[in-house]
Amino acid sequence: MAGEIYSTEATSSRGSVRVDGRGDLAFAVGEPGGGTADPLNPERLYAAALATCLHQSLTIAATSLAVEAGESVVTAKVTLAARGDGSYELRATVEMYLPGATTDSLYDAVTREALRLCPLVGDKVAVTFDRERGLALQNHRGPADPGQN
Repeated sequence: MAGEIYSTEATSSRGSVRVDGRGDLAFAVGEPGGGTADPLNPERLYAAALATCLHQSLTIAATSLAVEAGESVVTAKVTLAARGDGSYELRATVEMYLPGATTDSLYDAVTREALRLCPLVGDKVAVTFDRERGLALQNHRGPADPGQN
């Protein structure tokens, strides 16, 4: 059995999500596509968790392969979709910006390892890596976050 590294608890109730029992972290919860002003919903929370988890995994993978990860950025796009049988599914697409990877093969090795390391990438949610977009961002010149341009 692996040793525990970190635990947290989130409680969802009508209209809010509280993390670790802290009232100051209560968030408005809304319906997907609803009119509530800037609500958090499970899809947004999962996108934030996935992007953060993959970014940490990318940093670990890059360090293990002697690649500079200082200006790296990970973007996760999460989609909730209805299935024909009335159930729902989550799909995610991720882009990884890693300017320290100087070759395609090094970039592929680091991103492949990051996807393997991240515990939020698995069989239940289809996570697709957008390699072409990630590689296109490698030539980006501007702010550290390519999405800011």
